Amino acid sequence: MSINHAGTVPPANPAAVKSLHDNHIYAQFVDYDARVVVLQTHYPHSQPPEWTDVVFRDVVAFHIEQQAFRREGEAANVLFDIEEADPVVLFAQHEQLLSSTKNYGWQLPQYRGLDELIAKLTADGRKCYEIASSCGMCGFVFARNMELRSRTSRAETLK
Repeated sequence: MSINHAGTVPPANPAAVKSLHDNHIYAQFVDYDARVVVLQTHYPHSQPPEWTDVVFRDVVAFHIEQQAFRREGEAANVLFDIEEADPVVLFAQHEQLLSSTKNYGWQLPQYRGLDELIAKLTADGRKCYEIASSCGMCGFVFARNMELRSRTSRAETLK
């Protein structure tokens, strides 16, 4: 996956994707300057297999944990779904994360309380997306939008 000079992800095949359930995340890409996070996924249970990029744009904060490397014959990072979430509920589940990272510039350099943090993270129409998994990678992204892009084959990654 590459970012062009305008800071956007070049268009891929825009075919509609119905669900991310049981897609396997095989790679992630982050461009901090362009504020883009991409999860590259594969749905192996169809013929031909489906390849989908989940593209988050205008990202202001994200947290991903429990990434797993694939082992022979085992799935590693299997999505349950990615849905828009209520940030109050989400942050209630991540209270320890907020308190341990507050003075280190993550989520935002300064905020006085949870209400102010949520207001700043959701300003200008940004939304909270929760990444739920059946196993492996999970987390959340605060971004202006999330777009699903189909491709005909696996994205090229570094080897």
